[in-house]
Amino acid sequence: MAFLTILLLLLPSPGAAEAKPPDLLGFADQMVAKVAKARGLRPKRPVAKGVLGREAIRDKLMARIRKEYGPEEIANEERVLKRLGLLPQDVSYEKAVMELLLEQIAGFYDPFDRKLYVADWLSEEMQTPTLAHEIAHALQDQHFGLKSYATPIKDNGDRQLARAALVEGDGTAAMIETMVPGIELSQVPDTALASVGASNDESMAAYNRAPRFLRESLIFPYTQGLSFIRYIRKLRPWSAVDAVYGRPPESTEQVIHPEKYFAKERPIRVEDSKLPSLKDHTLLRRDVLGELVMRLYLEEGVASDQARLAAEGWGGDRLAAYAVAEPSAPLVAHLSVWDSEADADEFARAANRIQSKMAGSP
Repeated sequence: MAFLTILLLLLPSPGAAEAKPPDLLGFADQMVAKVAKARGLRPKRPVAKGVLGREAIRDKLMARIRKEYGPEEIANEERVLKRLGLLPQDVSYEKAVMELLLEQIAGFYDPFDRKLYVADWLSEEMQTPTLAHEIAHALQDQHFGLKSYATPIKDNGDRQLARAALVEGDGTAAMIETMVPGIELSQVPDTALASVGASNDESMAAYNRAPRFLRESLIFPYTQGLSFIRYIRKLRPWSAVDAVYGRPPESTEQVIHPEKYFAKERPIRVEDSKLPSLKDHTLLRRDVLGELVMRLYLEEGVASDQARLAAEGWGGDRLAAYAVAEPSAPLVAHLSVWDSEADADEFARAANRIQSKMAGSP
């Protein structure tokens, strides 16, 4: 699903006390050289930056959404998510996303105006990690161009999420190596990496009450993206990460399983052919769910470990949603291919449980 992913050039952080750090922009100037050294990317031009309040940040995020999506597109995506059981019927998709982002945001880099923004409520302890992360994005943009990564792929949300994972995983890795000079990502303990993006802070009310699909989609580029970058950095220098921008991951499967990326195991392209019974129905949207969303979908019917194993057999898929008489419940046709018959059978059994559960059957 693509609506959320266009906004993920952000740094999730636990809620901080309201504060206006002194000379934050001056501090940012000092940080550029440190991040450039840690990440191995030479600045090609000065990094433009600014400080924004909550309302200004909200206005920029909303303007970005309105520029990329019309109200009907957002409504259709919400209807599909609810039809799949990934979003509760009483939740407003757009409202939940905005609440989640505004609570989590500490700063962001906008590749369309080439400017870094930090929140004016940023606490002193969050200055260094936030600036390091967003300066890393500015340097990425100068070298690789981030506009294409922030532009939604409306018919393939899985690919968009995978590309976001490259950008955010890179930014998070650069942040870590900037904050701890002399350490390489491969030297950071697994337990420390596992804590990135994981928090049960009581101040994170929007995050804690958000549907699991939204939470997982938000943190995936940071957590799994970081693991993807770490896989590369264990054996290779930063220049190997640079090379990935020339061939970014095509699926969340490649991010979750980096060995598949390097083996060039590409997702199978699945075409949706309109069934004769749907010839009079209007197409609302097309999408690719991918391994991550397929796992979240399967978890609605089976245990998490079973869902994870089943989703690992994903080979490719295509979703097509059509309008029906009842506008809140579109007809969804989903085609998928799997690595083996056993994987396909495992998915079918889990999907049948989910459909029975949604239909109210025991």
